[in-house]
Amino acid sequence: MRRSPVIALLALLLSALPASAQFYSQGSEPAGVRWWQITTPDYRVIYPEGLDSLGRIYADMLERVKRPVGATAGYIPNQEYKRQLPVVLYPRTAQANGMVATAPRRMTLFTTPMFSPHDVTPWAEHLVTHESRHVAQEQYVNARPYRPFGYIMGEIFSGAAESLYCSPSFLEGDAVAAETELSSSGRGRSASFLEYYRAAFRQGDTRDFWRWRYGSIKYYTPDYYTIGYIRAAGLRSVYGAQDFTARYYKNIFRNKWWPWPMFNLQKTVRQVSGKRFSEAFADITDTLTCRWQRDEAARAPFMPSDRITPPSRRYLAYTSPCVLDSTLYAIRSGLEITPQLVRISDGAVERVSAFAYSTSRIVSSEALGRLYWSEIVADTRWEQRSYSEIWYCGPDGIHHRLSRRTRWYNPSVSPDGMRLAVTEYPENGGSALLTIDARSGEVLSRHDAPQGLQIVESAWVGDDVLVSVIGQDGTGIYSVSDGFACLLDTGNAVLKGLDGRDGALYFAADLTGVDELYSLRGGSVRRLTSSPQGGNCYILSPNGREVVFSAPEADGKPLVSTPLRSLPAPVEADFGKPHRYELAGDLEAPVPIDRDSVIVLPQPQRYRRLEHLFKFHSWAPVYVSPDAIDNLSFESVLTSVSLGATAFFQNELETLSGTLAYGAFPGDGGKWSHRGEAKFTYSGLYPKLEASLSLSSDPAQLYFMSSSYSSFSRKLSFSGQEVSGVPSFNASLLAYVPLGFSSGGWYRGVIPQLQASVSNSLVTHGDMAPMNRVVASVRGYVISATPSAGIYPRLGIGAEAGWSGRIGASDIMSPNVYLYSYGYLPGILRTHGLRLSATAQMPIGKAPFCERLVSVLPRGMSSYSSLASQVSAYPFQSRATLDYAFPFLPLDFSALCPVAYVRNLECTLHADGSWFGGGDKAGKALAGAGADLCVVLGNLAWMPFTTRVGVSAWWNWGAPEEFKPYHIGFVFSMDI
Repeated sequence: MRRSPVIALLALLLSALPASAQFYSQGSEPAGVRWWQITTPDYRVIYPEGLDSLGRIYADMLERVKRPVGATAGYIPNQEYKRQLPVVLYPRTAQANGMVATAPRRMTLFTTPMFSPHDVTPWAEHLVTHESRHVAQEQYVNARPYRPFGYIMGEIFSGAAESLYCSPSFLEGDAVAAETELSSSGRGRSASFLEYYRAAFRQGDTRDFWRWRYGSIKYYTPDYYTIGYIRAAGLRSVYGAQDFTARYYKNIFRNKWWPWPMFNLQKTVRQVSGKRFSEAFADITDTLTCRWQRDEAARAPFMPSDRITPPSRRYLAYTSPCVLDSTLYAIRSGLEITPQLVRISDGAVERVSAFAYSTSRIVSSEALGRLYWSEIVADTRWEQRSYSEIWYCGPDGIHHRLSRRTRWYNPSVSPDGMRLAVTEYPENGGSALLTIDARSGEVLSRHDAPQGLQIVESAWVGDDVLVSVIGQDGTGIYSVSDGFACLLDTGNAVLKGLDGRDGALYFAADLTGVDELYSLRGGSVRRLTSSPQGGNCYILSPNGREVVFSAPEADGKPLVSTPLRSLPAPVEADFGKPHRYELAGDLEAPVPIDRDSVIVLPQPQRYRRLEHLFKFHSWAPVYVSPDAIDNLSFESVLTSVSLGATAFFQNELETLSGTLAYGAFPGDGGKWSHRGEAKFTYSGLYPKLEASLSLSSDPAQLYFMSSSYSSFSRKLSFSGQEVSGVPSFNASLLAYVPLGFSSGGWYRGVIPQLQASVSNSLVTHGDMAPMNRVVASVRGYVISATPSAGIYPRLGIGAEAGWSGRIGASDIMSPNVYLYSYGYLPGILRTHGLRLSATAQMPIGKAPFCERLVSVLPRGMSSYSSLASQVSAYPFQSRATLDYAFPFLPLDFSALCPVAYVRNLECTLHADGSWFGGGDKAGKALAGAGADLCVVLGNLAWMPFTTRVGVSAWWNWGAPEEFKPYHIGFVFSMDI
């Protein structure tokens, strides 16, 4: 069917939605949770019942920061909208995060603070400031001349416009700059935030902006928050463009005709700098390099250090070193390696076990022979619930859970090794220090922190427990035994790695702009180390004669050591004189946050879920099939678009979403058929429910079995005819329970599901029976994480078994059972991977026909529908597949940017073999082999999503001569 360019363009806009706004759902709470709301002039803050004080804190902060965050953005949050923005608080997740989505418009805030902070701003202020800047950024899409597009497409247009005009690096970098200028901290004033760039620039790695933005399989690249901040803060620092963001949005409106707004970043940079974008960015990186060189020279001389861990071909980081039984352990991760616990001895590194990403540093108990850490573990069923549990292992690397469903973080070990101190973050806010039994996990004591203080880490100094805290005025070291008495005010320095020994507290802090080791003994605090790039995780070596730490370098974070005798003379530290960070010191806040004024908030009201159940947020004057929406890829959307209309809805609590669609399709003889479809997904119950309905003007079918005879045999066939005047109707309901049991770097899950489909099409064989189907299956999997430079997981296995049948028509169509299994194995190199799968299905009954649930033709023959019909008569059907995938040739080609960035090539060698047998016919074998060769793009046509473009070639064996022995296809996919 031919489709007009207008329809194709609308399909492109649908597929251009950013992941953060693509009808995105982060999961839900159970339907039984009751919700309340506080309505302010610009926000509706929605939170679970019983947490009024938490709701008031965030409602107050949202109103308090809205004008300051909008002062340099060109818009005040929500100024272009008449209705308040929904803000949903999720306090039961152990993760710290936030999100602003555009379709539907909403803000989601995870209120649990970060257990390993990257700055010292109180979490509520940091989170609200950052996310409010995003709300300010999105205002332009509802201002003239773009407002009419909202009437045509609803909120879906916002996501498409942001993808084309405002990349994630622009949005996030600008928000980090805002959080930095509006506080005395922010990520821009944290040594760890720009740590890698400082090390890379020092060693001559000065890539252009696009290489930093879209990454490489050869060179490590931090996330786009950091490079976005360097661009945003650099333009304001080097060129004095404090109004750059506001000017950027004004220029979009001045250039109303496509494609000039797509080059708006380049034009705005030229306005403020007088230079091309590449030249201006080079000025920023050169300026940073010079400033860092001056800073380094001012901190010299430096102590010597020797590398402990061996060099690596690709970026490799060793963090969290720890000593147990005179042996050094650490966490290793990199471009080609997912996190793993390793043992280091005499320069040799031995893998002990896989490790999770979201963990604290590891600490040891010599008395028990254990390593302890906290790990964030997702709830078995509910996505908006997670826990931080205490885990441990011995030298064998076998992981054991000490606590279950707790919110305990950052364990530290008592001097006798029999107790742990852990930080707790209750759901209703605040923090506490708990001491627990290191063997049983039993709580021995609890100490609630004073209001306004967030406990971060702890360490034992004798019988006293000292903690690092974050307060409104910065950080400090407090004594728990003395009723949280302040021992040291550390200002805006980020503290980490607390360790007590020899009657003193040792910790790392970024007072000088890099992380160095400090000691607190009595009332004296001293700096003990001096290194060019600082270090992380300072500990004593197993022999007690050296300091071991993780040193930031361009090729990773190797472990290095410095003899105690080679440390510089201790220097008295003055935390009252904070470091002036490059770029951050030049940011100006025209309107500071007023933290002292009184904001009067209304009384909370019950949130009525039924009033907000169906929120239609987007629509399109074209028909898009619900199945295409599920797989929102460019290809599926483009091929499923036709004349008609589609509406999308999703409620504010993310429990209900779906689509309503109408389509008109031309047929033979000038006739048109019409179809109405609806799809609903509800996730508030323990089983997730997906329902779909379809009503078409195409007539229903009456299926029947017929026989034909020859002189040698009788042949049965199954055919159908239209039932005139009866429109077709189909409905289905799928119930499934996604159970997750992931931990320790392994993703585990079990998914039982049951699906029932009904139709008004009938089958006759004596009696009439509806063409209904029931499918029941269960899937289980255990899979390791995938390295960032890889394609497949290194190891994994999964299997699914199922049954399907036509209820009421089993005398004609036998039920079908199937088994599907798959697995992953390492390839020749660490970035290579092997995927194997096997599928088998067969009928369980004596009926003459069996409707198969899955296709087992070789993938190179999947388009041969008549071949599928020929092999359908075989009772037993099976297929085995092999895929060997590997990336290669890191091109990192940015000359086409911002239109497209060519990252590397990717090849997948594949082979399929199918076997059909059983019954009275001779078995039949089909096979195919070939390869996919793709160019991997960091972005394409301004859409900032990884894209694969290439060709797929298959050579087939065993098919009848009327079929081509080869198949060549086009590969196009976009990771939206």
